[in-house]
Amino acid sequence: MDLENLKTFLEVHQTRHFGHAADNLFITSAAVSARIKQLEQYLGVTLFLRNRGNVQLTGAGERLLPHAQHLLSTWARTLQAISPQNDTTSRLHIGATPGLWQFALSQSATSITQARPDLSLQAEAHANNELVTKLLERSLDLAVLYEPPNLPELKVEKIGHLKLNLASSTDNQSVTSALKTGYIYVDWGESFAVFHANRFGEVPPARLHVNFASIAVDVITAFPGSAYLPRSFIDSHAFLHRVKGAPTFSRTIYASYHQSHSPPELLTGVVNLLKGLAI
Repeated sequence: MDLENLKTFLEVHQTRHFGHAADNLFITSAAVSARIKQLEQYLGVTLFLRNRGNVQLTGAGERLLPHAQHLLSTWARTLQAISPQNDTTSRLHIGATPGLWQFALSQSATSITQARPDLSLQAEAHANNELVTKLLERSLDLAVLYEPPNLPELKVEKIGHLKLNLASSTDNQSVTSALKTGYIYVDWGESFAVFHANRFGEVPPARLHVNFASIAVDVITAFPGSAYLPRSFIDSHAFLHRVKGAPTFSRTIYASYHQSHSPPELLTGVVNLLKGLAI
C-alpha cells in the first residue's frame, strides 16, 4: 500500500474537500481522486461520501482514520530513527494541548532548542486524552497537559500554573453583562467545566462553545464579546480587559512521560527547562 494514498486520505478528511486537499498537497484534484480510488480499491471499501462541498467519512473511513494516523506517525519515527544525523542529534517528540502551544510552549520550544543545540524537537498539538494515548503508544516522548494521567506506566511532574480570568473586549463591564453579551465558552478541560458550572450555572448559555482559545480570541477581536483567557495574554493585549469581580480559575500544568523512556536524562533535562511556566 502506498503511504502517499494514506496521507491524501487524511488530508481530504481534514479539509472535507478534494480541491482544498489538492492545494495543500501541491497536486491536482484529479490526482487526489485517483489516490483515494486506489486506496478504496486496495481496501475494498468506500471511504468518503462525496457530497458537493462537504466530503464526509463513511463508517469504513471512520475505522481507518486512527490506523492511518498511527501508521504515518510510526513511519515518520522510523525514518527519523535511521537518519544519519541521529549520530549527532537527539530527537524528542513533544505534544501539548493547542492552548498550551499558543500561550506558552511556542516560546519554551525555542528556549529548549537554544539551551540544547544537540536536540531536534518535533512538536504536536492534541487533545488531553489523545496525548495520553500517544504516550502509551510511545509515539510521543513528552506531553504537557492540564489533566494528569493516573497510570503506573507514566511519570507526572508539575511544571507550572495557568490562571484564567474573564476577559472582555469592552472596558468596565460587569460580570453579568459580560456573560450575557457575546460570551464564548472555551473548553479548558474537565476541572474548568466543574468550576464554570458551580459559579455560573444559572446564567444564559454561551453563544459559542470552542475547544481552541484562538477561535475565541479571533471572534472577540472582530465582535464585542468575552471569554475566559490566560491572565498573561489578557494583560499583554490592549483590546482585552479583565472583568472586575469575576472569579479566577487556576490550575496546574503537568509534564508526563513514559517511565521506561531512554535516555532518562534527556527528558528530565527538558522537563527542568519547562518548569516555572506561568500563564
